[in-house]
Amino acid sequence: MSRKTTYQLDDYVPTGSSLKGHVTASYQDLVETFGEPNMDPSDKIWTEWAIEFSVPDGDLDNDYHHVMIYDWKESNPDHSRIGRYRWHIGSKSREAIWLVRDALNSPELMVRLDA
Repeated sequence: MSRKTTYQLDDYVPTGSSLKGHVTASYQDLVETFGEPNMDPSDKIWTEWAIEFSVPDGDLDNDYHHVMIYDWKESNPDHSRIGRYRWHIGSKSREAIWLVRDALNSPELMVRLDA
């Protein structure tokens, strides 16, 4: 039996993370996939998810990727919550882009642990 990538909300934001890419999705798509945003608003972000992905690597090992999905410098929180929006993806790894996109577009490839 092959092991699937898993993910769960996690408020850990690693030092040295930065913008890796974008994903266009509605706020509702993100809530349905990842749950409600789990990070408090800050000076430049209204809406943010911090997620830990665990990717099988070898027989028993996993690679862990901490990923943030967030809006950036919007005038109010509703801007990113209406219609489709170009969300920022932050992480220390480039794989973050593909992990987020796979979770949104191919949920059968991954298991959400905190659902």
